[in-house]
Amino acid sequence: MTALVQAAVTLRKTARASLGACVAAAFALVPLLGVFRPREEGFGLEHAGLALAWVAWLATRGAMRFRGQHMARGALWLDLEIGVLLLVGVHGMVQAAGGLDGPLYPLAYVLAAFLAAFAVPPAGILLVLLSIAYEGLIWIAAEPLLEVNRILYHGVFILFFGVLNVLFTRVEIARVRESSKRERDEEQERVNSDARLFRLAGAPSAENATAGSGEKVVRSSVEEVRDSLFHVLDLLKKTLELHTCILLFAGEDGRLRIVEMATDSDDVDEGPFERGAGAVGAVAMRGLVMNLEGLKPGYRGLCYYREGTSQVSTFLGVPVMENGQLRGAICADRLDAKPFTSREEDVLRAAAIQALRGMQNERVFVQLERSKREQALLFKASAELGAALTEDQVLDAGLSAAGALVRFDFAAITYFDMAKKTHSVRLARGEGAEAFKGLTFKDNHSLAAMVVKNKHFLPYRGELDSKQVLFTSKVQLPTTTRSALVLPLIVREDAIGTLVLAAERAQAFGDGIRPTLQVLSNQLAIALSNARAVSRLEEMATTDGLTGCLNKRAFLEELDSKITSAQRFGKKLSLVVTDIDHFKNVNDTYGHATGDVVIKELGAILTRMKRETDRVARFGGEEFCILCEETDTEGAVLLAERVREELGRTVFQTELGKMKVAASLGVATFPQDAGTSKELFEITDKALYAAKHAGRNRVCTVKDL
Repeated sequence: MTALVQAAVTLRKTARASLGACVAAAFALVPLLGVFRPREEGFGLEHAGLALAWVAWLATRGAMRFRGQHMARGALWLDLEIGVLLLVGVHGMVQAAGGLDGPLYPLAYVLAAFLAAFAVPPAGILLVLLSIAYEGLIWIAAEPLLEVNRILYHGVFILFFGVLNVLFTRVEIARVRESSKRERDEEQERVNSDARLFRLAGAPSAENATAGSGEKVVRSSVEEVRDSLFHVLDLLKKTLELHTCILLFAGEDGRLRIVEMATDSDDVDEGPFERGAGAVGAVAMRGLVMNLEGLKPGYRGLCYYREGTSQVSTFLGVPVMENGQLRGAICADRLDAKPFTSREEDVLRAAAIQALRGMQNERVFVQLERSKREQALLFKASAELGAALTEDQVLDAGLSAAGALVRFDFAAITYFDMAKKTHSVRLARGEGAEAFKGLTFKDNHSLAAMVVKNKHFLPYRGELDSKQVLFTSKVQLPTTTRSALVLPLIVREDAIGTLVLAAERAQAFGDGIRPTLQVLSNQLAIALSNARAVSRLEEMATTDGLTGCLNKRAFLEELDSKITSAQRFGKKLSLVVTDIDHFKNVNDTYGHATGDVVIKELGAILTRMKRETDRVARFGGEEFCILCEETDTEGAVLLAERVREELGRTVFQTELGKMKVAASLGVATFPQDAGTSKELFEITDKALYAAKHAGRNRVCTVKDL
């Protein structure tokens, strides 16, 4: 029933998808049949009906195109369909106005340019070629009197217009995209630069602070600081009757940069300025208060004016100090000769303190928002890691959580095998991750190995140089990688592996984000340890401890499941039961330790000889079962014979000398021999005992009962 429903749905989708193509093809026949060729009696109602039908259908398909419904059925085919409809419409008008040599024919060139520019790239080229072919068909079918050369010229010009528009349109689109991207990057860099200048997010690398949802917070804080600073400077300018009031900070390169200003001048330079330049440099570099008067026009000591443009007569500069560190200068000047008083100097100092207080408040806000975001992400990561039951789920959740906290170009999780003293990459993501999948390396001097030994993150500053090896010298990260962080995964004071992050940008994993990543690595380590414990418990619950095969309980569950599957899909399922002949004599003569060796070897033989889909179980004592999917009785008998022969060739070394054993095997198949799992096991067990009664060391089936 399900198959019939699926077939009906598929048929319906196919019919709906082909309907548009059939309608477009039907409309394409209209110009080919010369329906709109000029005639003495003129055009009738049938022509108007065709035109209205064409407009209605084109509007329907166009609405589907612009609503985005074409994504479900393919933009290429819908664009081709709409393009054919437009070709029909244009050639219908051309035909009605006198044909391919008529006054409306240039519309064909316009259409070729339009289709090439606005259709999806493959459809645009196909429609241009289709335009040429379609015009040729119209010429053959409806206008055979036009010269061949004219048709060839038409085709060349259509191709020219189409290709030209494809090239120019795609180039212009690429240019606009590149320009937009460059503007976004420049704007982002300005925000990052301001964030570092204002020391927001407490990081020399504002890129981490502005990553993800934190970008809006930092951008908002930068704007808030600038608004606050402008308000302070503008208030000073109006209150003290200033020409310019400006705040300058020393940037990362040591040069002075304009933070904010309020001025009536059009001659302010954008900077940056050398820190020791003129009167401003004396304030910002030496921490001196500079109160100058009687300045002449063109005075060069005020670096924030373009050279030779200064018209000020008095100047006051006050250093800006933060936590005992000289940050920059706040400067004021006037055009008139009115000198600055000591009271005005105190006002300027108070303004500098107010400006710093606004920045400090925003730093606290950004840090709180960042901490709140990180705590939310850690809580989510903790929940996901706690919900993950398998190691693969834990690994995937761990790297996803790291990606939510910080941007990286490469990430990996390694395991450390204490017994073998080897490291292995369990999961890798990002640039070049394929080269690291399945990588195993010895306990060497790499960063990952050293982190496991020392139980401390590396590199200490998060900067990766060319001499450092992440895992092994044979497989390296790209040379453009500048930042790396390798964190230990510690469980009960033992390092079980590492969390590795790398990025091409510098200072990607600084002091601001590293503590949070360390918390994540601790949670990841605990989750991995728990997943391993769960895996071991599941293995102990379903696996025989001596042979590694399934135990009785797990096998019976597997048998019920496979019987249900075989019944649903009409497949055969065979069961082989084997038992070692005279095994009690082996235990009595050679001891139970030797008996365990024999049982273990039989389990190994069965495991080696089974197929990928077969399941082997130790049912109890020396009795084993093999469950063979999609296998008939003949196939199961062949497997049983190979097992019997291989066991017969096996020689066991004991304290009493060499020893060989034999086995009897029974085979039965579902559904021909039994209808349920219980019946299948019982009939197979009877076949086994038939082999025992028939002389042992043989294979019997239901036919032998």
